[in-house]
Amino acid sequence: MKFKDGDRVKVKPHLWWPNGAVGMVSLPAEFVREALGDEVEFTSAQRAIAGKGRVIISAWVDFDEPAMDCSSDGPYIGGEVVIEYLEPI
Repeated sequence: MKFKDGDRVKVKPHLWWPNGAVGMVSLPAEFVREALGDEVEFTSAQRAIAGKGRVIISAWVDFDEPAMDCSSDGPYIGGEVVIEYLEPI
């Protein structure tokens, strides 16, 4: 499935976002892109990452409510989510 900027989504609970979340697909905020530097390039609402044996497609989601990830370093106001864990609302 392809998501575009502004799509409302539900993040299904999974390993990286164990409690799930609800939010909107978008480009990451400028401060996020600056923090990631040249390592990660977001030119659209989705990006492809070469994984071991497959291409992983992810999208940035701005959460309606801050969400915790698996590291418990949050809560986060947004995060990158593999699209297989996104459901359109």
